[in-house]
Amino acid sequence: MEIGVLGFLDSKNIGDYIQSQAVIDLIKPNKTKFIDRENLHKYDGNNLKTIINGWFMEKPNNWPPSAKVKPLFLSFHINPSIVKTFLNKKSIEYFKKNEPIGCRDYYTRDVLIKKGVNAFYSSCLTTTIDRKKYLKEKTPTGIIVIGAFDRLNPIIDNKSIFKLLLSIIKYPFKKISYTIKLTKFNNHLLGLNREIKTHSQIIKQPLKSHQKGIELAKEMLEKIAKSEIIITSRIHAALPALAMGLKVIFINEGLDHNNHKQRLLGLKNYFTCVNYKDFFMINFDTIKQDLSHKEYVYNIKKTINNFKNK
Repeated sequence: MEIGVLGFLDSKNIGDYIQSQAVIDLIKPNKTKFIDRENLHKYDGNNLKTIINGWFMEKPNNWPPSAKVKPLFLSFHINPSIVKTFLNKKSIEYFKKNEPIGCRDYYTRDVLIKKGVNAFYSSCLTTTIDRKKYLKEKTPTGIIVIGAFDRLNPIIDNKSIFKLLLSIIKYPFKKISYTIKLTKFNNHLLGLNREIKTHSQIIKQPLKSHQKGIELAKEMLEKIAKSEIIITSRIHAALPALAMGLKVIFINEGLDHNNHKQRLLGLKNYFTCVNYKDFFMINFDTIKQDLSHKEYVYNIKKTINNFKNK
């Protein structure tokens, strides 16, 4: 039986496809069979073993998946904003049928356990990424910055008239604050006398093909692999960097919303996690590389190998 890999069409976040690439690296398929996360209920092909990982979901009414999807839940996260809709009677029955549920964070684990589902903290599949696969140079150098202050850069929210008006009023003040903080941050990095590289995890246009998503994920992983230190506020930049042995500085500025807080529970323990003010106090030479994620890496690989072979 083939093994499916979740894809995330219409995403602007390369981190979604870094999670897909982590699965591909683990199952090593002859040919990758993609199945879209938001349309698992529509799958009508041959029975397909599928690793269900990542963030769920934009369209909770499209859950649960088709009976032809044979799932393994690992590194699974439920978006707190949809939890009441998502965890209906039919959904709970589906989870119980496919227990145990490996969860990416403590929040998802605890929500499912409260509903009577056998769930456990599995950590994230992206902590298994092998640097050797992506390192094209012999010696990694420098600092790479990926979205350190992405969420401080204000946007106009047009989801409702109220939010539109509120965001328009707040925009100039937030933009000034963002610009000041980013300028001070960049000046500080320049004063370190180290090689500084930047990359964006967020793209301008939504992805329309799985192949393009994978290409961008590989490109980002290669850039991380050839660096020594990463500064980011993006989980799926931080976790692959952790897996590759980089020193990870995770800036939690702008991550105050409940959705962000809950998905970090468990994962943020792996990083040097700081706010904007404390960042300037960091001594880059004394940052320790955390290894506590490795106890989960073995179990992830063992579980997926058993799933492939059963």
